Amino acid sequence: MRIWWLVPQYVLFGLSDVFAFVGLEEFFYDQVPDELRSIGIALSILGMGSFLSSFLIYFLETIIGVARQDSWFGDNLNKAHLDYFYWLLFGLNALGLVAYMHFAKSYIYNSSSIS
Repeated sequence: MRIWWLVPQYVLFGLSDVFAFVGLEEFFYDQVPDELRSIGIALSILGMGSFLSSFLIYFLETIIGVARQDSWFGDNLNKAHLDYFYWLLFGLNALGLVAYMHFAKSYIYNSSSIS
C-alpha cells in the first residue's frame, strides 16, 4: 500500500480540525463566562480527547488482560480484536451524539453576545 492513500484522509481530518477549532474559539470567546475562557480554550487546544483515548486503551488493556489472555491490541493482528475496539468507539460516539443533541436543543444563548 502506498502512502498516497493516506493523503485524502489527512487532508479531510486537517480541514475538519480547522473548522472545529474556529468554532470552539468563537464559542469560548462569546458564550463562556470570563472566568472560564482560558481554561476552555486550553483544554480544547491541548486535545483532551488524546488523553482520554490513551486512558481508554490503558483501561481496556488492564481489564481485558486480567479477564482473558488475548488482547484487543495484541502484536498479532490475526488474534487481536481491533474490531471490538472500533465497535466500542462507535458506541461511545453514538452516546456523544445523543448527549450533544440533548444539550444543543436545551442550550440558551448568552443574550449579551447576540446582536
